[in-house]
Amino acid sequence: MTLKKIKIINIILFFALSFLWHFMYDWFPNFLTSIFFPVNESIWEHMKIIFGVIVFGSLISLILMNKFHIKHNNFYVEIITKAVLGVLFYLIIFIPLYKWLDENMFISISLMLITYIFVEIIGYKILKLNEMNINILPIILIFLCYILFFLLTYYPPHNFIFFDEIKLIYGIP
Repeated sequence: MTLKKIKIINIILFFALSFLWHFMYDWFPNFLTSIFFPVNESIWEHMKIIFGVIVFGSLISLILMNKFHIKHNNFYVEIITKAVLGVLFYLIIFIPLYKWLDENMFISISLMLITYIFVEIIGYKILKLNEMNINILPIILIFLCYILFFLLTYYPPHNFIFFDEIKLIYGIP
């Protein structure tokens, strides 16, 4: 097994986990799942899918890299970079398409797959860099991102990104 193969496995794993991530709050509605999984159909809540799948899926890839003794550096830097870039990349492309074409499930799902491919290419390059020795900072940033998800789920701004057009609500009811 090579690092490139693990990255390809990650793309498939991320894509599959996205569908599971989408429904977790519906299946297990509680405070904890509201932080990690989307609570409504707003654009922002769906960014929890991208962020969470990348973080969780990358932990699985760490297990594989260690099992197959694949040399890698900067794992925690890779996770936070991929997760944040994934959300930004998706939003930068999705919002203009959404404004122009309105909601389109095919576009949303296709863009999610393209996002996962993009972040895995970036992740591969980060893992190949020389060791940065800043492992605690990315972990702190991941926790801060989840605090932001919590705040914006329970106290969302009244902006179209946070509005669920199906339930006609902002955030969690």
